[in-house]
Amino acid sequence: MRTIHPLALIYKSYTEGILDSKTYKQIIKRVEIVNDAVNRIEYVTTVKFPDFIIEPSLIIGSSDVEFGQHAILYARTIPYPTETNKIKIIIQLCAPLILYGLKGTIHAVMAHEFLHYLNLVKNILEMNINSDTITVTSFETSFVDDEKTLNAKSVYKGDRSLVRMLDSKFANGLNDTKLDTKTQKMWISKNKSIQSIQLSKNYTKLPIEAFFNTKFDDHLIAMVQKWN
Repeated sequence: MRTIHPLALIYKSYTEGILDSKTYKQIIKRVEIVNDAVNRIEYVTTVKFPDFIIEPSLIIGSSDVEFGQHAILYARTIPYPTETNKIKIIIQLCAPLILYGLKGTIHAVMAHEFLHYLNLVKNILEMNINSDTITVTSFETSFVDDEKTLNAKSVYKGDRSLVRMLDSKFANGLNDTKLDTKTQKMWISKNKSIQSIQLSKNYTKLPIEAFFNTKFDDHLIAMVQKWN
């Protein structure tokens, strides 16, 4: 049972008049592609997909050392401490990914973020509380991003098509020129909602106590240990 509705922020943005009616209806329609991806991943892995939420903004990362350059962050896997001092992990998907991404791209992104999720679970189980490398350039962020996942061939052993999509779409970050072009034309150029972040600050501080308080179900633990 999900604790967060995937469209909660979309509903809120629409009711507040921030998101226009046409964009709102398109997101509602195309979220089915995301649900299909979740079902596909759960079927092949036998592991429940974590909570995910669609962000009604585009997130753009920039750095102090790459003047004029930016990286579009279509999706992020974010751990955070709850009110009860446990670690919760949520996958954040930006609206332009849902609106302009092809089915194969969306499935690949969801599969990629799920690998990040599994890796975070592994680190929590192993009490790996060392801080992740803080990067300051978009290239370094993409490179480290690929290093923080479990092996796709092990996790998605029963779905060769999904593994091939991951191989083709992810090499030093997401490679999808068509998605980037549409996002630039249909979202950025039209001055729709954008959140800017510093890549060097794209991390979450987690209290040590939260590692001790966080528990996972036995099946998830067994599968992570199997794939590790």
